[in-house]
Amino acid sequence: MKSSRAFSLLEVVMALLIIAIVSLAVSTTLISGSRSNANNRERARAAAAAEAWLDRFRSYSLPFNAFVGGRDYDYGYDYTRDPIITASGDPNIAEITSEWGDFKFHVETYQFSSDPVLWRIKVTAYYKYKREKGGNEERVELVTIR
Repeated sequence: MKSSRAFSLLEVVMALLIIAIVSLAVSTTLISGSRSNANNRERARAAAAAEAWLDRFRSYSLPFNAFVGGRDYDYGYDYTRDPIITASGDPNIAEITSEWGDFKFHVETYQFSSDPVLWRIKVTAYYKYKREKGGNEERVELVTIR
């Protein structure tokens, strides 16, 4: 009886099938992780933008009364043309327009108490997942009392 050192066709096909299955599982996991990281980055950017709105209220550079009942700022809004924002004295409004252009905001204030005067400020930042076609819109909502 001869000893054969070569692989049979069945062994080669089975090895290729196993490699294909493992490769598919690994690539699916990598793609899913990449999407999740991108979505988390976008959420963090939206939260930072909403926090920047709150910082402007905390520093009293925005008038609380101007946002009673809420104001909406759509995606790509040009803040350099907004009289409330320009009156705030921010030295670089064009940069704000650039940084916040990917987001939509709803900014709302409510006088929480009159003695002492306290305001409730709520900023909702909407964002879209860029990697998905059409992009699912999500939101981050921050609230503070000042």
